[in-house]
Amino acid sequence: MVKREDYDQWVIDWIASEKKAGRKCFDVRKTGNSYYVYYQTTRYNPELKKREKVSSYIGKLTQDGLMEPQSKESDIVEPARYGLGVDTGGTFTDAVIVDLDDMTVIAKKKSPTTHHDLSIGLYNSVDAVLSATDIDPSEIVSVGISTTLATNSVLEGRGGNVGLILIGWDPIEPVHFGESRQAFVKGGYDVRGRAKASMSLEEVKTAIMDISKDVDAIAISGLFANLNASQERKVKELAIELTGLPTIAGHELSSELGIGLRAETAVLNGKLIPVVSAFFDDVVRTFKEKGITAPIMVYKGDGSVMTIEQAKMYPVQTILSGPAASSMGGKIISGYEDFVMVDIGGTSTDIAVMEEGYPQIQFMGAEIGGWRTRVKAVDMYTIAMGGDSRISIVDNRFVFGPRKVIPLCTFTERHPEIVDTIMHTDVYDYYILREGADLSDLNERETIVVDGMRGKGPMSRMDVMNSADGLWDIDDDLNGLVSKRIIEMSSLTPTDLMVYMGDLNAGDPDGSRAGVHAVGEKFGMTEKQAATLITEEIRTSVAQAILTKLVDDTMEDGWKNRETTMFLRRMSSLKRDSDAFSMIPRINVPIVGIGAPSKFMMYDIGQRLGTPAEFPDNNDVGNAIGAVCSKVVESLSATITPTHDFRYKLEVPYLGPSYYSQVNSAISAAKSSLKSFLVKEVEMKGGTDIRTTTKVRTVMAVEGGIGDWEETGVARNINYIEVICRAVGDPPEAR
Repeated sequence: MVKREDYDQWVIDWIASEKKAGRKCFDVRKTGNSYYVYYQTTRYNPELKKREKVSSYIGKLTQDGLMEPQSKESDIVEPARYGLGVDTGGTFTDAVIVDLDDMTVIAKKKSPTTHHDLSIGLYNSVDAVLSATDIDPSEIVSVGISTTLATNSVLEGRGGNVGLILIGWDPIEPVHFGESRQAFVKGGYDVRGRAKASMSLEEVKTAIMDISKDVDAIAISGLFANLNASQERKVKELAIELTGLPTIAGHELSSELGIGLRAETAVLNGKLIPVVSAFFDDVVRTFKEKGITAPIMVYKGDGSVMTIEQAKMYPVQTILSGPAASSMGGKIISGYEDFVMVDIGGTSTDIAVMEEGYPQIQFMGAEIGGWRTRVKAVDMYTIAMGGDSRISIVDNRFVFGPRKVIPLCTFTERHPEIVDTIMHTDVYDYYILREGADLSDLNERETIVVDGMRGKGPMSRMDVMNSADGLWDIDDDLNGLVSKRIIEMSSLTPTDLMVYMGDLNAGDPDGSRAGVHAVGEKFGMTEKQAATLITEEIRTSVAQAILTKLVDDTMEDGWKNRETTMFLRRMSSLKRDSDAFSMIPRINVPIVGIGAPSKFMMYDIGQRLGTPAEFPDNNDVGNAIGAVCSKVVESLSATITPTHDFRYKLEVPYLGPSYYSQVNSAISAAKSSLKSFLVKEVEMKGGTDIRTTTKVRTVMAVEGGIGDWEETGVARNINYIEVICRAVGDPPEAR
């Protein structure tokens, strides 16, 4: 199958025009420099008991148009290939079935995410999407999943116990990385990847047995193991042999410097293993029950995929997998290679920059929930504002989030009696005790609050305070109970604005109108004026977040202050002109909106930021599309620096340093080493049809360089050179 990226641009434009005209069943095939167009349909083959694709030839494509054939050619019959993508978001779990040949969405469904057990929401969404089509589960050849489980587990402090072995490190002060047990053993390497000391087999055995008591996993981190991983590998093999416990070495997760940071990453990975493994076991069982036997690929936080078995062993790599999937989904449904992806869900807005079809990567690692990881992740900028974010008023200005709440239109559908209450009191924040909530972990104050709410239905903050005997300041108690999902909170949200403005048909519109009415009363406005004002603030906030991300990518740390924030806000607003001048931004790539609320919350974003904005078909399930349509990708970088003895030092992860007299020789060696390593990594993860690309980035010294090289005049001014390599393979499919 010819890949779309192999087409000439005029062919891509022709396909786009045909799709725009509603003709979506064309298949363009390339032979040499010629293009041939087929009309494609599907049929059921009763003998094979499978659906087939039938392509009928309709003509040769030229730049002057389509030339019809003079004679009829035989139809081409191929087996149908379908992929199933699932994304567990903060509000909904999305499922899609995609035709893998042309990326057409066959069916899509949403089910509420069940936070207490994500597998329930996953089962419901998969069941719904399969019921929406007559495609047999056996025809699904690939499954992709992105999940919030690892991210949520870190934020909520859940996980198992981990034993940690540190090799060759003798810290001056005690060090701890969240492990339950810890041991130090001799060994380690120096900055050139040479062994500092040999390991003692007996010492290592003793350490393994000591730290393996009452733990769920073992983590290992060695000094300069990013240059030479031999000792970590040996300790890992022995630990598995002696204990049978899941064991992770730091070099498997990161090639970055810092034994402590690699140790922290390995420990966090170990803590996540028991939680994530149970979920993925449920996933496998769900798909088997549905008759789906295709390989299951799990989305990583860096925009790649891995097998489900690898995800169970390296769950820390699934942190931020949802936003990463949305970036790749945006590429697929928009057709763009370079763009700004803005994914607006129910809880947050995630912004990433796509270059040459892939998102920018944080090679230094994602930080989340107080954990400093060294796991590569998409370079994402996030604000806590989504469709279900609470809209509050602080000092006469609107604040969005960070609390995710139940929209008033949803809440009043279940409790219509509070609509009149909101209209008369102008109070639109309400709380209710959640049915079936686990009340076993309440402190004394929380117990008083909960007892006062029993059986009383929706209550305002004042109602709760009056019912909580002896408590006056209950804000912290209410926030804690909402976080524990013991009570639910409802308030005005952007979703309610969408309902009020007629952009969404959901729930009880009277509830949304009551919230807007309350805001209007507070500011002395009509309902329409209040809705217009809030909508402007929402769209300004999203535009400001996009500008903040782009400026952050081009400026050094420390640029943010009160004045720069005011400038960005003025540039993000439609009311930015003065008599003397205007501040109008211009972004050089288009913006692609992902997520159901994106079009409403970014309706005029192109006008604000001076660039085209698109909201492609099926952008409401872009994450799930990205989860099933993405590739197995691995990337790594090496650095080349001048030395005082007039040579070039090449540092390739896991191989240690090597030295060259000419810079071109060092660059060639870096490319060769990186390509060889990454191809093997992609093959290990099941990737096929592997392609590699490299990029060389030269950073020049400001005031000359070190030494006196004669190779070129440029060489004397090199600060360092970074060689970045990427290997891309197709994920495995059922055969």
